[in-house]
Amino acid sequence: MNNFITTDFLNLRNQPAIVKGNVIAVMPPDTVVEGLNGEEAPGWLKVKVMLGKTLAQGFASRKYLQSTALGFPDEAPAPVVNAIPAVHYPPGDRKISRKQVHGRAYPLNEPGLLKVALDQVQGAAEKCAAVHNLLDYLDVEHSARYAPGEGSTFCNIYAYDVAYCLGAYLPRVWWTAEAIVQLQQGQTLTPKYDQNITEYTANRICNWFDQYGVSFGWQRLFDLTILQNEVNKGKLGIIVAQRINMSNPGHIVAVVPENDLHSAKRNGSSVVSPLQSQAGAKNKKYFTALNWWEDSSRFKKFGCWIWG
Repeated sequence: MNNFITTDFLNLRNQPAIVKGNVIAVMPPDTVVEGLNGEEAPGWLKVKVMLGKTLAQGFASRKYLQSTALGFPDEAPAPVVNAIPAVHYPPGDRKISRKQVHGRAYPLNEPGLLKVALDQVQGAAEKCAAVHNLLDYLDVEHSARYAPGEGSTFCNIYAYDVAYCLGAYLPRVWWTAEAIVQLQQGQTLTPKYDQNITEYTANRICNWFDQYGVSFGWQRLFDLTILQNEVNKGKLGIIVAQRINMSNPGHIVAVVPENDLHSAKRNGSSVVSPLQSQAGAKNKKYFTALNWWEDSSRFKKFGCWIWG
């Protein structure tokens, strides 16, 4: 077994070449990978690697891999800890609606709120219809809750609302490190803002997926065609990317089912850009932007995830 460690942030690609659209993941520094079958192209190595709890395979540039004789470290038995529960910031008596610019830390609770447990809907067509109905309802291009202003954008708010209304969990707020220790010890906590919960940006959500996504039913994917195909079966997709400079905003979008009016971009049968929905500098109910998450001048890592 030939093992290597990454010496920098390193793209994992689906072919041994630098080609736009072939990055399937970004491996952080000090990631241990296993080399497969030697060099299949000059300067490239086929590798497999655990990213979070997901096994991925692809090609990596040999010059950013340092050989190690240590192999993969033996995993110590995981300590027995209590599961970390989902948390939302309770709105109390406040009414939180799409028409408001305040209360973005809270979940929507307006009268007649459209909510459906996507994983309880029967049939792919019915699931896809539920997603499109929700996009119409949230109306990201016109609702005040998602409108950019004063230098702020609200991609994380919109992604959270989409997930919340479909029965999936994304953190709009999340437990603090101290609270997580208490929860693991079996304590019961009441969410209190800036005491045991804190707001989560797209940058922090990217890390949350790596640590907790699987625990909340999310599955990481590394192929855009599979991502779009699974979403077309009625699952919810997410693409999230973390900025190099964490002081700058990351980005998160929903990946949504295709229909007669809106479709992904393809090269033959391969998806090169899935159908997405976002809030941001420009809010778009449907769009395909070619692999914005691969912009290595802005983003240092990203993940593609499905739920449902």
